[in-house]
Order: sequence, then structure tokens, then C-alpha cells
Amino acid sequence: MNHNTYFYQFLEPFSRELALLAKELEHSIFSSPRTMLTHSRVFIENILQQVAKHEGMPEDSRTGLKERLDLLNDQGYLIPETRDALHLVRRLGNQAAHDARMFRYSEALLSWESLYSIVKWYVEVYGPVEAAVPEYQDPTPQSEKVYDMTELEIRLKGLEELLKNPPAQQVVNQAREESAAAIAAPVTVEAQETPGFTPIRTIAYKGRSLDIPYFLRDAFLLPQRFDKSETFLIRLGAEQEARIMSELPSNLEGLHKNVKRYSEKNDEQFFEELAIFIEEEKARRNLTIKRPGELFFFYKANHIVVTNELKKVPLIAEEFTGIPSLIRQLNEDQIYNVGQLPMELVILAKYANVGTGTVEKLFEQLKTKAVETAGQQHEDDFYPERKAYKKWETLFVNVMLGGKASRIEGNSVPSIWKDALNWMENNHLPLHDMVKQGIILGSTDNGKRYAVALEPIHPDKRPFTQQHTYVSTLTGEVYYLETKINPKSGLETLGKILTRLGVEIEIPLLDGE
Repeated sequence: MNHNTYFYQFLEPFSRELALLAKELEHSIFSSPRTMLTHSRVFIENILQQVAKHEGMPEDSRTGLKERLDLLNDQGYLIPETRDALHLVRRLGNQAAHDARMFRYSEALLSWESLYSIVKWYVEVYGPVEAAVPEYQDPTPQSEKVYDMTELEIRLKGLEELLKNPPAQQVVNQAREESAAAIAAPVTVEAQETPGFTPIRTIAYKGRSLDIPYFLRDAFLLPQRFDKSETFLIRLGAEQEARIMSELPSNLEGLHKNVKRYSEKNDEQFFEELAIFIEEEKARRNLTIKRPGELFFFYKANHIVVTNELKKVPLIAEEFTGIPSLIRQLNEDQIYNVGQLPMELVILAKYANVGTGTVEKLFEQLKTKAVETAGQQHEDDFYPERKAYKKWETLFVNVMLGGKASRIEGNSVPSIWKDALNWMENNHLPLHDMVKQGIILGSTDNGKRYAVALEPIHPDKRPFTQQHTYVSTLTGEVYYLETKINPKSGLETLGKILTRLGVEIEIPLLDGE
């Protein structure tokens, strides 16, 4: 089925508006399951309104979907199969409007099949006598995204070059591998890359290097994304030296010479922040690939799933406290509700007297609103360990390794975890193996959420709720920390990690808990 034809085309003579809405639902099943589920609710609401009109029932704009459905059912207008199908579409639509979780294609297909049952009943009961409903047909998924031609050429040339000039070790071992081929499974030389992630160039600085993936080849280097290098980037941009990734030289040494009053320290800071920027962008792209058709708000390494209910929250001082200047300027720019905010929230720091601290306040309040609009039941499901634990001004643990005593501390869970990770790597403990497996939150491994992992996705496929990042000093990889937890769980998790790494540990704050 191509984009110009669609299953519910037979509805056009009966109701062109209903047919066109069904067309959009069909095309959104595989591009955005959430969108399909949310708007299917509107589709059946329109059908029920038409049924009420056919039956001569009084119309009241205040009547909700469930109330209208129950009313029609109580008066005997719905058959059980249609009633159940209507409730399924309604429930899935409500979840998609409120819940931040990822919605699956299978859920959209389930709703699509129920819509067929509803439409078939509606046309047969209320449609013209000559109307015929075709047999049910599954929608056809759109073609998967493929490599851009330029990226494909880069990959092919790289593989061709590898064939012509195999690595020296490969040549040495070739005879041994050939002799083992009869009994060993074939080995994949290079894992399949996700389109867009093929390294297209390298940027170096004093012996270190960063691979730039294809999807970032012309990425805009928003200065506010670089805390320590913001002013440096602004000055470079004014000289047309670093506005986008492709303008950066292949070696950052001496980059500071393009602007006055900067030094080598600025080159080094920018290189380090560029590494974090690249990893954050990779995580964002993976997120959007795994959750197609979803809308997100991003603030540095953190993100929020934007549901339909969150979009409706008005941007007013009563809803968002402590940031009156930002709210006023947004309203002056005719941005009146959350759904009109830019995806990259740090852009809002462009407003007068608005810094990243103000944007962070907005982000934190948006997270709270996201939970509130999802309902209390959803909040408890997300944070089952939330309790009224007492607050400590400082978090600390005492550690002993090789006869040497130390103290790891911080004023928050993120700060003590980062300090602890740094201490572990300075002592060359095998932390990376644990992070690669994913460290479960809490004192045991029975939980469903990661505390530290290489991807900001929990075992149950939910994204990290409040994430921080730590760049490994040993491997250069980014470790993602789930920091939406209470201090007690944070200390318990830290104690588990250190104990398994062979460290003697004492946590006085948990004594008596």
C-alpha cells in the first residue's frame, strides 16, 4: 500500500473527514505509535458523536468520551464486541496522552485492528445500504531508513581499503584462521553501524582524538552546550572559526590563536567538552531512533518525554515559580504553553538576564509537571523506592584499600557518585566491567533500574529519568548515572559497588537505618 492509497479510502463517499483522519492514523502507526494511539481516541469520539446524532440524542459538548460511550451502551446502541473495541482504543489513547513510557508498534496495531471492528459496525448500522466494508488488512510499514549515499560511499571505501591492506596481525594469523574455519563459526569483521554513526573525520588534540560521526558532520555548536567554553566558542564563531562542526580544524592545537586573550588551556577545555557533546548527541540520536515519533525536551545530558498533557501546561508564573523574567519574555514572543518550547531548552539562555541556571530551574519544574500530568499512580510506578528519608547535609563513605584509608564525599548523590567513580579509576579498580553489564540500583541486583550504565536506558526499556554523565579517565567512555533517587539508595548502591571491587567500606549515615 503506497502513500497515495490507504485502507479507509472506501469511507470517502460516506465521510471524507473521517477517511482522511484514518489515513493519517495509518501512516503514523510505524512512524509514531504514540501519535496514532492518541488521535485514535479523537477518531472514535467523532464516530460516537455521529451515532448520537443518528439516534436523536441531545448533544452536550461537556460530555466526555467515556461518559458518551457508557451512555450509548446503557441504552443498548452498542453490541459487546464494539463496546470492548471502543474501550480498548480509549484506554490506549489515554495512556499515550499521559504516560511518558515508550509505546510499541504492537499497541498501535492492536488499536488499528479495534478501529476496523468499530468502523465496520458503524458503516453497517448507520451507513448507506450500498456501502461495503472490505476485509481487514494490516498496514504496511514504511521502508527502513538507510545510509545516506555519502555515508555509504565512506563505508564502502573503508571496507575496500581494509580488504586491500589488512592489519598486520590479521596477516600473521591468516593461516591459523583458515585452518580453523572448517570448525569455527564465521567472524564478523565489523559490526553493522546504525545509519549516521559512521565516523567521517577525526579531530585531534595532543595525542588524543575524537571520531566525528556522520550525523554530526554539520552540527551547530551551540555555545550554551559548552559550560567552560561558551565565551570561547562565541568569539570563535564571530570569526567564523567554530560555528558548526565542519568548521573545526582536524587538530585543535593553536585554535585559541584565532581570537585574542585566550590560551592553550581553552583549546584543552574545548576538546574535553567536545567529547562530552559528541557522546550526548549519540545518546540523543539513539533515543530518537529507539522511540520514533516521540517529542523530547533536552537539557545538556538530560531529557524529558513530552506527552500531550504536558504540552498543554500554560507558561505562567503560577505554574512555574522563581523564573518570572523568562516566563514574561516567552509570553512576549507568543510562547504561551509548554508544547511551544524549543526541543533544546538551553537555547532559552539567549533571553535577557536568563542564564543556564534559570533554564535548569525550568527543566526541573518541567520534570515535576511531567510526573503530575501522568498522575500519582504513574509517579509511584516510576519511583517505588521514594520514601520520607531524612536529609543529610553531606553524604560520605569511609573506604580502605591496600591499608590506606580515604573518605569519599559529596553534597548530593551525583557529586558523591562522581567522586567515587573517579577514586575507583585512580586506584585502577575493574569498574568498567561492572558498568558494561549495568549496575542495578540499590543494595541488591533485584531492582528494575540501573544506577550506572553505558546507555541511559533501564532494563525495562524506560529512559533514565534524571541522568548525569561521567567521562571515564581510563577508557574515555561516557558512563550514565541515574540520579533520580533518594540519598539512602545512593549510598547503598555505592556500598555495593565498592564491596564487590574488594574495598573495605564504612557508611556511618546508614547505621541504625
